[in-house]
Amino acid sequence: MTQTYPGLLNFRDAGDTAAGRGARIRRGALYRSACPYEFEPGALEAHGGFGLRTVVDLRDKSEITVWPYELGDVDVETVNIAVLDDRPVPPDQAGLYAHMVEQCAAGFTAAVRAVARALPDPVLVHCAVGKDRTGLVVALALDAAGVPPEAIVEDYVYSNIGLGIPEPEPGTDIDRDEYGNYLTGRYVAPTLITDSLDRARALGGDVPGYLAAHGMTDEELARLRSGLVESAADRAE
Repeated sequence: MTQTYPGLLNFRDAGDTAAGRGARIRRGALYRSACPYEFEPGALEAHGGFGLRTVVDLRDKSEITVWPYELGDVDVETVNIAVLDDRPVPPDQAGLYAHMVEQCAAGFTAAVRAVARALPDPVLVHCAVGKDRTGLVVALALDAAGVPPEAIVEDYVYSNIGLGIPEPEPGTDIDRDEYGNYLTGRYVAPTLITDSLDRARALGGDVPGYLAAHGMTDEELARLRSGLVESAADRAE
């Protein structure tokens, strides 16, 4: 959880987390970060590119227009999936997460499917700051791959460190500043992602069922797991 990459805020590899029965998520498969809009053309290639082959951009079209980026002359496919469907969202954090799971399930499932299709080649998922939308997509993918809740939470809350967001004082309104304005760089608490996954399980029976109910095929789920999970036997070789 201490990785950095030049020009990529809130960057990390979701690999090396436990996936049950001695298995772990394979390093160098699933990366996450904020939007690389500060990249200079060719920056990815200049710094080695960590073997990247696919970028899944979760932003709305309006965000892409305001904050475009160019990865340069590298063999990377960018897939844009506007998970929020370019529609207004609740301004409060708890409402946003409920909205994402309940009202935007097709978009978030499409993003997980894009990750599955990209594997086993390295794939990077990002939104604007790599915290909320990216956090939910990665959490859904890791859960479907068999990662236990505590490991998903550990990856999720690292965004507070990656973005330099301090833990709020007790009683602080995490949705508004002292002037009553809604905050965008809001601290993410573990309950946001655990409640979201519980909500997905309630809707689909479990997370794979939730994804399947919104278009993910058995073949895609199998590809997601095989592309992400490294068994204890494989790791011993």
